[in-house]
Amino acid sequence: MNAWIGLCQLDDRFPDTLAKLGYTVEVIEPGFSIKGDYIEPDLILTAHRRKHSLLLDFKSYQLKDHQNERYETAVQNPDKLVLRGAVQGISPDELEADFSYSSFGDLTELYDLTEFDFTTVQFEAHVEDANLRIEIVGSEGFGEPDLDDAFPIEVPHGKDIPTDYYPFDAEEEDHTQFCIYMLNAAIQLAGEYDSDPFNVDELLAESHKLWSSMSEEKKKELRSLGEDFLDKYNQEGLDKHLRKVQKDDKAAWFHKSSSFQALRNKADEFITELEDELAQRKLSEF
Repeated sequence: MNAWIGLCQLDDRFPDTLAKLGYTVEVIEPGFSIKGDYIEPDLILTAHRRKHSLLLDFKSYQLKDHQNERYETAVQNPDKLVLRGAVQGISPDELEADFSYSSFGDLTELYDLTEFDFTTVQFEAHVEDANLRIEIVGSEGFGEPDLDDAFPIEVPHGKDIPTDYYPFDAEEEDHTQFCIYMLNAAIQLAGEYDSDPFNVDELLAESHKLWSSMSEEKKKELRSLGEDFLDKYNQEGLDKHLRKVQKDDKAAWFHKSSSFQALRNKADEFITELEDELAQRKLSEF
């Protein structure tokens, strides 16, 4: 996820190949129906001036046949992406779309995808002079010529995938990272808002750069985690500094103690414990 997002950023930490072509993150993990089939790509990138979208599904090595057929239907009916609200700002009859699986393994060695009108992109580490090589595998290419010509993309040694664009997901393995980002965001918002309450959406917007690009389904998952997070840490002592109230019929929190430093110290104590927990985990766990 972060690698694809990184390619869409004008950021000297990582190749900006897709950003130069005009691609931006349209929506993260949308779910919608096309001709009766429900599809859930992981990411949709759109180059609005090109009137072209790229749907991406990230896979390890397991593919399901019905997904292939559904994604092919999506590519053949790009107007439905606009009509279902997955792509905005382009007339339905003008949009073109491509689909690609994305993997760190070569899916084409395991599956025959030649009958489908889409491609696969492989990420491979440490190839010749590149730290990371991103290339199209198999026979199919993208229908957008400039996008097709942009590959392969080579990330030079000394540059790694930036992880702060998508720092955490709702998955259990991301919960420690999630809490660290949310505690830092709580300190930040408590300082900015003073005695005004902030809600969980504002906390998530502060802690996750791509909050505004997430689908409503993904926002719902993270919102639930965020409310549980604040309740948990309030029970462990944060309630001496943050009070839970209702604002516009939703849960919100405000900084109640006289000392902002006391809140910062308590949150930093939790963050240090969480960082120690992360450090103790083995690399293979990620």
